[in-house]
Amino acid sequence: MGVTKKKKKPIKINVNVPDIKRHFINRELSWLSFNARVLAEARDRSNPLMERVNFLAITCSNLDEFFMIRVASLHDLANAGYEQPDPAGLTPLMQLSALSVQAHRMIHQIYQTYHRSLYPALRRENIEILNIKDLSSKQRDEIKKWFMAMVHPVLTPVAINDKRPFPLVSSQSLYVFAAVTCNPEENSQSQSACALIEVPAMIPRLVPLSIKGKQAFVLLEDVISAHLDTLFGAVRVKPAGC
Repeated sequence: MGVTKKKKKPIKINVNVPDIKRHFINRELSWLSFNARVLAEARDRSNPLMERVNFLAITCSNLDEFFMIRVASLHDLANAGYEQPDPAGLTPLMQLSALSVQAHRMIHQIYQTYHRSLYPALRRENIEILNIKDLSSKQRDEIKKWFMAMVHPVLTPVAINDKRPFPLVSSQSLYVFAAVTCNPEENSQSQSACALIEVPAMIPRLVPLSIKGKQAFVLLEDVISAHLDTLFGAVRVKPAGC
């Protein structure tokens, strides 16, 4: 008499594999979090003042490099139509959107840290960056003489119009944007144009002033903006931004 074997019940296997995406952090967002920790050192009032200034400068330099390399690469992928998500589940477009929110928040904190905390603290230590409008006539004359001797000879305005391609803008360079209005004859219709002036990198951005009892400076781009008339001759010119 044969022995009847009982059928074994099939073993149930749990196929609910956990979503591994939540175990990963996007590389670019992680880098912004790192830079936020550098910014936190600049905001920390227990740190020495000039160390805080240095940390803020590092934060800005890091952010510049981040956009030049990593954000630029994401734009290349997005423009090429690449839609494959990264291990964290974010496509290039999703990463760009998230980075925009985080970067705008960080830039706001950078300016807030400088204007509300560092700049007032520097003033209390007699270190100040002044506006040219606040200088005396004697100081403005000294600045103009220095500008004409040291800066004016190396400036080259580049016109912007619809008749030629937009001029090449150098990476990590500062520019003054000028709006120029030309009216050669009294009764003729005025003509408007725009120009870019690159701020020379070989000249220190902080221009020292001779003020007793303090270390005072003006920004090089402000000096250039205040003397645009020396570059364009008999036209009305207005600095539109840096």
